[in-house]
Parts: sequence; C-alpha cells; structure tokens
Amino acid sequence: MPQIYSAIPTAQCYASLSEAYIELFGRVEQAEPEDRELIARWAQDLAGPVLDAGCGPGQWTHAVASAERPAIGVDMVPEFVKHAAANYPECTFQLADMSALPFPDGSFSGVLSWYSIIHTPPEQLPEVLNSLARVLQPGGALLLGFFAAQKVHPFEHKVAPAWYWPVGELSKLVEAAGFEIVDRGTRDRSGARCHGQIVAQRKHADGSGIK
Repeated sequence: MPQIYSAIPTAQCYASLSEAYIELFGRVEQAEPEDRELIARWAQDLAGPVLDAGCGPGQWTHAVASAERPAIGVDMVPEFVKHAAANYPECTFQLADMSALPFPDGSFSGVLSWYSIIHTPPEQLPEVLNSLARVLQPGGALLLGFFAAQKVHPFEHKVAPAWYWPVGELSKLVEAAGFEIVDRGTRDRSGARCHGQIVAQRKHADGSGIK
C-alpha cells in the first residue's frame, strides 16, 4: 500500500525548532532584498483580503497587509501562529492545513505561498494547489516561492525532507489547478539553493484567462 503523506510530522519538526527558526527567519528584514521587492510588487495591485498560506512566524502576512488588503495567515505550527498573533495584531492568524483551507470559495484577492509547498511530496501537490485555487477569486493572484532545479527530486532540508522543482514542471501543475501563468523565473543565490518563483492568476469560471 502506498504511503499516505501527512503534513503533521513536518509541522511537529518545525514546532520543535520554532524558537530558532523565528530568531533566524522571523523578520522581513532578514530576507533577501529581491524577495522583499518581489512580494511588495506582487501585493501592491491587490484589492481585498489576502491569504498567506503557510505563514510561519507571520512576517510576510504583515508585509502584504494594508487597509485595502486585510491579511490572514495560516500555518500548521501552533508556535508560529501564537508568535504571529502576538507580534502582528493587525492581521489574523489561525491553524489550518493548506490542502483543506477553511474558507469559502473565492474568499481572497491574492494567495502568497512563500516556500510553504517545499515539503509537500509531488504526488500530493495538486491537492494543495487546488485548495489554493478554490479560495481565490476569479482573476485573483498567486505567488509561489520554492527551491528550483533541473528535475524534481527530494533533498535533506534542515527541518524536514523537501523537494526541488523545475519551473516548467511546477508551472504545468499550477495551470492544471486552474491558473494562467503571468511570470516565472529563477535566481541563483551565493551559498544558497537556487530560488524559483511563479506568479499566476486564477482563471474565470468560463476558463478564460487574464482580463
């Protein structure tokens, strides 16, 4: 019988390292300037609620929030949700699994998934992408950040097993979930794994793309 993936063990691994993770990565200022610029540029044209799916300590939820963009962050790590709620009270945070988001269809103008799919095995990723698509409004925007490589393969991440994705192959899965690709690319980083990014827009009910 094939093994059924569960996000719970990964969440438990992050919970055990939550204090160190927050110290190392819990502030936007600790991120690369290119990441900060990309996410700010992506968010600036959104009008309406935004979801940070796999929000971790909540720093990106706070970064994309504004009066026109109330932001909600979800994560499976209670320690992250508690930290985020205490430090960013203007945003809303709750425990949730990205593959079964507890929001009505079309709730958000944008969904940010910044390195939150990296621990999802390839066979389970369509379920997660379908969940992200469901909660987006038609025409809503998705931004994915991930580790990029020439082929799909796992590697030993410091917290839990993770996967590399070629931009082209991941783009096909995103399109299959009901999106149209707006932009995509990679960025080499000195002393770090290659960064990948995909910007996509949720198709309308009639299957039409960007308007």
